[in-house]
Amino acid sequence: MSANGNDPLDDLLGAKRPPRNIDNALDDMTKAAATTRSAGDALDELIAGSGARPRSDVSTSESDRVETRSRWSLALALALAGVGLSGVLTESVAASQLLGNSGPMALALVWPLGGVGLLIIAFIQSRYVDRFARLGVVRWLFIAYAAAFVVMLILFAVNIPQKVPAAIAWLLADQMNFLLPLVVWTVAGDVFTTGQGVTVFPRISRWLFGGQVVGLGIAVLAPVIFDQGDISLTWLLVLPPVICAVTAWILPKALATATTGLGHQREQSATAAFRETIKLIRELPAYRWMFWVGLLAIFGGTMVDFGFLHMAQERFPDTGTLQAFYAGTSLVCFVLCWLLQTFGAAKLINRFGVARILQLLPIGALLGTAVLVVGGTTRTVIVGSIALVLWRLPRWSIDGSARQAAMANLPDERRLRSSFVIDMGPLAISLIVASGPIAIAAATDNLWIAPLIGLVIVVPALFLSTRTVRTWDDTQLSYRLKRRKRLG
Repeated sequence: MSANGNDPLDDLLGAKRPPRNIDNALDDMTKAAATTRSAGDALDELIAGSGARPRSDVSTSESDRVETRSRWSLALALALAGVGLSGVLTESVAASQLLGNSGPMALALVWPLGGVGLLIIAFIQSRYVDRFARLGVVRWLFIAYAAAFVVMLILFAVNIPQKVPAAIAWLLADQMNFLLPLVVWTVAGDVFTTGQGVTVFPRISRWLFGGQVVGLGIAVLAPVIFDQGDISLTWLLVLPPVICAVTAWILPKALATATTGLGHQREQSATAAFRETIKLIRELPAYRWMFWVGLLAIFGGTMVDFGFLHMAQERFPDTGTLQAFYAGTSLVCFVLCWLLQTFGAAKLINRFGVARILQLLPIGALLGTAVLVVGGTTRTVIVGSIALVLWRLPRWSIDGSARQAAMANLPDERRLRSSFVIDMGPLAISLIVASGPIAIAAATDNLWIAPLIGLVIVVPALFLSTRTVRTWDDTQLSYRLKRRKRLG
């Protein structure tokens, strides 16, 4: 006992706290629970303000989440299948109608116009695509293209030269083949993380190829069926506007519960948006080299496309036969692309990495141009078909999946604009510059000149692609690529 009569242990512990009854304990627990709920509500408000869904809206069941992700991927896959069908069908009809009525020199005018059109539309859209909610932009884009197809069909119906609406159809085919898929892929980048995209994107791509195969199958069979009833092949172009209208209605509804870009909501001119995008790409070395490699490789590939079309038109002057041959060759190419995507794309990307897979594009362009030089010299259309397959196989399969996986790392509010520059910019520039080699080849009737020019341009792309590989890892550590993304 201490001097004051207390227990030494009591002196050490200090004054005793008054005894607590069960009611006080329950009150404390209730207050703690209320505080936790308040903090949780505040967190939900913060999450909702960032564009993600509150915790209360997210299922805790893993099977439910897997089912939801499967539903999202199916909606995106169906949209891409519809776009793919519309694009190749429109291109097949436009190619046969334009080349059959005007010859290969028409490409010297139509392709540059197509390139300028891609740049202008992308430049205008860059002001709005990342400013407003992504799904709303997608809906109005598909509606706009449906309306454009209707106008083109009216021009086919009235009494004007067929080459005019045929040229417009080719311009729309460029939009369907190159711009609209970028829009859908950007939405997919919103919905899925980069890690999920390595597995999901090749699976979605297979649906794109499925739609393209169906579209090319229709283009191959239509001349035989339509000739029996004396029906114009241009009636095939009724399908694309219907598909665009259905996609505009279904896709936003199917992805209503997914996390997609809400837009930065800032008033920004197209010029300012473009400069901001260029600045971002300059600060990301790997993406900067992706642009230059793509520019050189796609120019070479454009020469392959022209050389093949030139030989095909020379061998098959009839529009129906030309359409069947062009669509048939493309069909073989897309079947091979589908097989590669199904059985090899994801495994190859996982094994070698995105940067090394991107090196396949200039390799395909080099092989295609080299083979077409031989085909142009001998005027052998089968060799031209082989060259087209060699170029398009990596372009439309594994390179596309690798590019989308790379683009998924970019910030949500800048991804689509960056895709316009990195993916569509090289194509548009190539189509514009292609008029020179096309004019020389057509004027001199030497089918090997255009692919030879393409071959010379492609060679530097092989060396530049190694810089993409060397700078890839450091680029992925850039703070510009960090973005908040809910895993779901």
